[in-house]
Amino acid sequence: MPDLPSEFLSPDTVAAAAADAALRDAAALDWRAANAAEVDDSGLLAAADREHLEREIAAIERASAALRRAEPELESWSNPPPSAGLAKPRPVWLLIGALWLSTALVTIGAAFAISVLVG
Repeated sequence: MPDLPSEFLSPDTVAAAAADAALRDAAALDWRAANAAEVDDSGLLAAADREHLEREIAAIERASAALRRAEPELESWSNPPPSAGLAKPRPVWLLIGALWLSTALVTIGAAFAISVLVG
């Protein structure tokens, strides 16, 4: 269980998991070193790699299960917010109309200011 926060587990579990992982890794390294001289061992290495991958995936699944138990509110998709309280979005044409109106007011104000100054 590499990279699993130790606060979710008891110290005995953490120590046992670390010792177990170290033994498995050491055994895998010893096995690979002993069989490295053989030329036709690609199938065995692939099987060992698959087993290692399966162990790592199982460790990830255990860690994610522990995280789900410890922090259930992190799953935002499990309890979607109620849609009744959401406000309906304003139509785009209202925004475009307000933009045109403000542009027209600024243009009229500028024309009036120029006419007053030129006089």
